[in-house]
Amino acid sequence: MKKIIYIALISVIFSLTANAEQRLEKFTNGQFVFPEHDLTINVEIAKSKKQRALGLMFREQLVANKGMLFIFEEEAIQRVWMKNTLIPLDIIFISAEANIISIFKNIQPCRHNPCAIYSSNQKAKYMLEVNAGFVADKSIAVAEKIRFSSF
Repeated sequence: MKKIIYIALISVIFSLTANAEQRLEKFTNGQFVFPEHDLTINVEIAKSKKQRALGLMFREQLVANKGMLFIFEEEAIQRVWMKNTLIPLDIIFISAEANIISIFKNIQPCRHNPCAIYSSNQKAKYMLEVNAGFVADKSIAVAEKIRFSSF
């Protein structure tokens, strides 16, 4: 019995350590530009698998006019869900040519399994997550061209 408890305790410690390491991986910062709106926002850039898996999970807020840009290894139909995400978001999928191809507005956190999956309607290389209401408030639309840079 003691051996089972010991193994369970080690498993829990390992899991907590792995989660902490995942959260400690630093995101690169960058700027995301919507030229048609003369609008620039600061973004955290998630480019590794660990960073993309973590994304904005467990965050209780996202500062206004900030977001997270996900850079995928290849252009494909991209999918996202809101599991462990605590704040509502707008999701913008972007092609390798830097054109907005899909937008999901006011996506609510997933409170119960199974969580809905949101897919780009065309192949995407990037995904931007911003606070819910951003897309409507700034009149962002499909087919717009964007720019971004990291620093």
